[in-house]
Parts: sequence; C-alpha cells; structure tokens
Amino acid sequence: MILKIEPFSGISGDMMLGALVELTGGAKKLQALPGTLGLKDVSVRIDRVSKRGIECCRVTVIDDSPPKARHLPEIRRLIDVADLPQAARDFAHKVFDILGQAEAEIHGVSIEEVHFHELGAVDSLIDIIGAALLLADLAPSGVCAAPVCVGSGTVTCAHGRLPVPAPATELILRGMPTYPGPVQAEMTTPTGAAILKALDPSWKIPGLTMSASGYGAAQRDLEQPNCLRLSIGQPWTESPESEEAWVIQTDLDDSTGELLGGHLQELLLGAGARDVSLSALLMKKGRPGQRLELLCLAPQLPDLIDRVLTETSAIGLRYFPVQRRVLARSNETLATRFGEIGVKCVVLPSGGLRRTPEFEDCRRLALESGASLQEVMREALRRCEEI
Repeated sequence: MILKIEPFSGISGDMMLGALVELTGGAKKLQALPGTLGLKDVSVRIDRVSKRGIECCRVTVIDDSPPKARHLPEIRRLIDVADLPQAARDFAHKVFDILGQAEAEIHGVSIEEVHFHELGAVDSLIDIIGAALLLADLAPSGVCAAPVCVGSGTVTCAHGRLPVPAPATELILRGMPTYPGPVQAEMTTPTGAAILKALDPSWKIPGLTMSASGYGAAQRDLEQPNCLRLSIGQPWTESPESEEAWVIQTDLDDSTGELLGGHLQELLLGAGARDVSLSALLMKKGRPGQRLELLCLAPQLPDLIDRVLTETSAIGLRYFPVQRRVLARSNETLATRFGEIGVKCVVLPSGGLRRTPEFEDCRRLALESGASLQEVMREALRRCEEI
C-alpha cells in the first residue's frame, strides 16, 4: 500500500493529523493521546468543516495548561515513557530530531540547547506524536508526494517577523521540490515539513489504483481550499500480462534511405529489438527527416543504444520506459487445399481466440501453386474460422 501526499495548499502538523484521522478512522485513539502522554488539562476536538466546498477533518488541540517551552531531552523522555507502539515512538523521535537540528543550525547552538517555543507547545506535541501513532497504524509500504506549496510573504512567531518559508522550514525543505503558490501566507510550517522529511517520500508519483483518501483542514480560510489530501492505493499495472519496456527514439535528417532500410532494421531486430519503425518528419530549416523508433526490454537497452549511435548518423537519442501488454499467444499449423500454413493464435482479454495466418506461408504456397496470394489467404482465413 502506497501513501500519496498532495500538499497543494502546503502542509502543517494539524493538516497532516486531520487527513490521517479521516484516512485511518483513528479519532478515538487521537482523543485518548493527551492522557497517554500524561498531559493534563489537554483535549482534542475533531470537527467536520468545509474548505471551499471540500469536506475536511479539522483537529484542534485545546490546552488549558500553563504555557511551557521544552528542550529536546524533555520531549524525548515524554515520548519514551508513553505507552506507544515502537514504530510510533521511533517516528516521533525522528521528526523532533529533524526539527531540533534545523533550529540548532539556524540559531547557532547545540541541539540539546534548543528551546522549542512553538514546537514544544502542547498542540505541536499532539500533532507530531499523533501523526506518528496513526502512521504506525497505516504502515504504508511506500510514500510518494507532489511538490510542496510553501506560500510567500512574512509570518510572525516567537522570534519576530520572519520571511516565508520561515528559516527552519526552508532548511528542512532543502532537496524537496517546492513552489510559492498564489497566496501570501505561511502554507507550510516547520512541523509539516519535518513530518514530510521523516517520511522520505519519492517525488515521482507512480500509477496507483486508489482505495481511500482523507482531507485535513488547516485552521485558516483562504481563497483556495486550505487543506491537505492523503490517499492510499496499490501500484497500478494494466494486467498481469503487462511488463515494462523501453522506447528508443532519434530523429535523423542526414541519413539516406539505403542506410535506414532493411539492413539496419534486421540488425536491430537481431540485437533484441521487439519492434523497429521509421516515420517521416519535417525537421528544422524545413528538412525532411525520419524518426527511428525501437521497442525493447531492459536487458537489451544498453546494446541497442550503442548500435543506434554506431550504425546511424545520430549524435544523440532519447529513451524512456513504457508499459507493454502482450497477449498470450501460440503457434498452430492448419492444413489447407494449398498445403500447410502456420497460424498465430492469440488469447483475447475476453478469453476468446483470434487466429491469423502467417503471411510468408501464404505467399510461399501462392508461388508454389500458381494461385493468387489473395485466394490462398481467403482459404487460410476460412479454415481459421472453422476451428
């Protein structure tokens, strides 16, 4: 099961938590978390809200305890003594370590000296540890994500007015694809960025067959849906018979028909290409040209690339993966009044069969018998339909 994260309106701890609650049905477990952590005068409220027409889950932490800034060692102890699954405990430690390292680098102090003002507050503790708890329940086999909307402008925090993304957020997001988005606001918080970094997602979203999704709401209303979407699904394949193949392409405007004719095609097919084709192009400066395209499987890819670059005038080429579906097939032999003809038998998706006479056999029998090729092919097709 793959978890897909779509931070089209950024990502924060409460957005992540709301989407996870909706995706896992973990509302009761989350509401019991303050007691599990020994946090007195703290409760969790879960509401259904609409963000620009999208129904979302919003998580709000209600904290009636005195404000308190915590150091990382204290947060670690709180996590270690709580009755949490080991996977949740490990993930929560990882997120807080990412935050601590970012704050330490920004302020030029050791990680043990970092004061967690906002991040050590009760709502951040619930956001991070709650997300760790629900992610442990979800237990995805992989995580992928779309680029992160970070916002723009400035934000006010314990250190004063800072640019968006805030310095700690910017540091955590390094190496991840981001964009500012259309709204001047802080769309991604340090907590959201740290949870995302701890998940270490792939930024290449595969084809997925989705089975469920959840939307987690931010507290503010903006001119766009201020929410995060999480989805789960299985990697998509067209069918059990599908396989990954590779396409090799190069465009040529300085090669003769003799060079690109039968010899080259036979050479490439003999080297393992499953298909070789040429198509006409109009290239730069109005020159007529040809696109050479090959289909092959991965083991033959390196050799075929070398052969194209060696046997043609190409100075470069393109290659990329594609999904290839191959119908099950077998070879048969049919007796006709002209002689035996080979037949290709293919199993259709419906389970039915399609039989096609081999052209070269029909051509050979036509030459041997003196009959027309069309007459031999009609006889072969009639025999295929009789089976």
